[in-house]
Amino acid sequence: MKRRIGRKNELGATLIEAAVIMPLLLLVIIGILEYGLAFKDYLTVSYLSREGARIGALAGDDITADCAVLSGLGELVTPSDLARIDYIEIFEANQSTGAQGATNRAVYIPGEDATICTAPTPTVDDGWDITAVGWPPSSRNTAVGTTPLDIIGVRVVLSRSWISGFGPFSGSAVVDESTITRLEPEVFE
Repeated sequence: MKRRIGRKNELGATLIEAAVIMPLLLLVIIGILEYGLAFKDYLTVSYLSREGARIGALAGDDITADCAVLSGLGELVTPSDLARIDYIEIFEANQSTGAQGATNRAVYIPGEDATICTAPTPTVDDGWDITAVGWPPSSRNTAVGTTPLDIIGVRVVLSRSWISGFGPFSGSAVVDESTITRLEPEVFE
């Protein structure tokens, strides 16, 4: 009989142990989920800024260079991520420090086609509103034999809300990434 009494006590201990461990296990699972999705957003924004800088470097001083960047990014990003992008900045980076200088800012127009950009003369179908132009594409230095060539930067800013809203995962966060690269020289007419 003592053996039976011992088993009943063990069953109660297992229930108590499960009650203590379960919240900790759920917190770890929620943390993995939240940080995994935040890391996915960081990778997305980082990829978009790199591709935008690459496209901008190739577009050089073409009058539609900024539209080439925005249309290219519109083709790469998913609709759900596009809806969360606050803005994209295309800027002139300082030659020695890489710091952000003159800046052009664009905002996606919800419901429009992100692959269409017609600046400097926007049309009805244009998916982008270029809200500020501090560095016109035509003023960029890409001439062969001149140094230094301009450095272009692309900054992508995305807002993300935590899914669970539990404890440290409440409110929202901003994912902000910039990439700079030297403009490619014009080697053909």
